[in-house]
Amino acid sequence: MPAGRFYVEGIALASGIEIELPADIAHQARDVLRLPPGGALRLLDGAGGEYPAEILALDRRRVTVRLGVWAAGCAEPAAYLVLCQGMLKAAKFEIVLQKCTELGVAAFVPLLCERAVAAADEAGKAGKAGKAGKAGEAKHRRWARIAAEAMEQCGGTRLPAISAPRPLMHALADLPPGAIALIPWEEERDTPLRVALDSALTNRQPAPAEVYLFIGPEGGFSSGEIALARRHGAVPVTLGPRILRAETAAIAAATLTLETLGALAFTPRME
Repeated sequence: MPAGRFYVEGIALASGIEIELPADIAHQARDVLRLPPGGALRLLDGAGGEYPAEILALDRRRVTVRLGVWAAGCAEPAAYLVLCQGMLKAAKFEIVLQKCTELGVAAFVPLLCERAVAAADEAGKAGKAGKAGKAGEAKHRRWARIAAEAMEQCGGTRLPAISAPRPLMHALADLPPGAIALIPWEEERDTPLRVALDSALTNRQPAPAEVYLFIGPEGGFSSGEIALARRHGAVPVTLGPRILRAETAAIAAATLTLETLGALAFTPRME
């Protein structure tokens, strides 16, 4: 992570104001980076901008900073890429969130699909209140934190949106008019993702602002789900002759899509 870049949640940032840093950021500034009074860091608003900040005072309990003038952050991809990802086991889904945030995915929609074990777990919890609701809130907070840390690390400044898990049929039904929807599928042989995207772009002037990628769960999409996707205008595509793990497919498809759109507006920093 580039030193001293932090997303601040729950505090309205503005040029010239003084704020007390949240406890986790204060710990990073004071105990990890060991910044002294007068030290500099940058605070992200998650909406595309960042503020230089000067440490005014610090002690073992708090760190106070003054914000400088807002500046536009690193350029984001021009296209709004939405990754609709079939639910995966926790660690794999978190890899997708982290790496695709670094690439420039603008929004994530976790999908409940036929062949996902994780989807069955979510469906079993859906009708229960109390503990299940709290567990879902905690999971979403963790996902948001992973995306925020990835944004800080890669030099981005816009926090991706992450929706609650929803059935595939609902995500397909809610596709906005004019959006491009692509669905990589291991049984598709004839249409590479890049070819399908080029063809769709040729038939749309100006180019669409929104592109949706549907990636299957660990068990892949069923033929019935592919038929449903076709009826809603999604185009089945291939990512090549090899069978990819779901998390690999998500990263590869996002990279190919952004590169084809010419939307990789900056070179991501390497860890």
